[in-house]
Amino acid sequence: MSLTLFLNELSCDSDAGPREVDTAMGGFVETLRHLRGWQSIALVTKSPLPTAELARGYLYQQWVNENARNRERHRFLLALRSRSPFRDALPLTIDTSEVEYQHGGRLAEGVGFAHLTDGLAVSLPVSPRWATSWLDVDIQHLTEDGIENSRDLARHCSSPTEADEHKVWAQDAGTSALTTPDEILAAWDEFFPHLQTIPRFERCLRRLDVKWLRPVRKLLIGLEATAAGWDPATSPEPKWQHPHITPESQSRQHLCTFADLDGKNQCFSWHGRFTPGTGRLHFRLLHEERAFRLGYVGDKLGSDAES
Repeated sequence: MSLTLFLNELSCDSDAGPREVDTAMGGFVETLRHLRGWQSIALVTKSPLPTAELARGYLYQQWVNENARNRERHRFLLALRSRSPFRDALPLTIDTSEVEYQHGGRLAEGVGFAHLTDGLAVSLPVSPRWATSWLDVDIQHLTEDGIENSRDLARHCSSPTEADEHKVWAQDAGTSALTTPDEILAAWDEFFPHLQTIPRFERCLRRLDVKWLRPVRKLLIGLEATAAGWDPATSPEPKWQHPHITPESQSRQHLCTFADLDGKNQCFSWHGRFTPGTGRLHFRLLHEERAFRLGYVGDKLGSDAES
């Protein structure tokens, strides 16, 4: 499932010159590459890219023609399944005629549609005003009793650092469509690139009790976020992004020792807990690869329910 990104058209309505735009587009493409490292993404723009303005009087196509580097960036952008206009990316159940979004007193369609669809707004970093992970939006909603006004925050980024604040949310939103163990395994490389598995883990996941599918999915998201941000050179133990991660006691380590991918026995001592009941997911740290290898998921090892 793709993460839908809506280009904030207000960030393209500036007096920036070609050099400033070029720098901003470099940062924009870097941010999109960073987001695509999480999962597949789709970029939605107000108008088709070739005819879009990147600043007042400066067209996207002019930027593309500047040099070979920009043409390469252009090919990357085209590969994102870009769509336009904004309304074509909205579900049929959303009626945009009854709602209007503004930011800073100006109509903000891209940011508004991102908020309506629980997507992510992205901006060209041409101004410090866009250097934020959230944007205030003023909302006017037409009701039977007249116009209702409210204010909220919309998810937003203009740099990889700002994007990272939304990573767990994005993965949770993406994986929510995965409703069976087989679907999770089929999408594994897309959503969990820093988590490796052994055949035992995959067998256990396929026979996982349905009551545990959601908490296990959430635990996997936390482990992926932890592994992705882990630097073993500065921290032998990761900074866990999920609660209830502990190593197994020495007296129980024989229970979580399994044949690894090379056939040699390894202790998958680290484990995360999940409920209802006494669910456990066992894994071990791969310092050289900056990854985790997962060995078991199911009931607490050694319990009557575990088999």
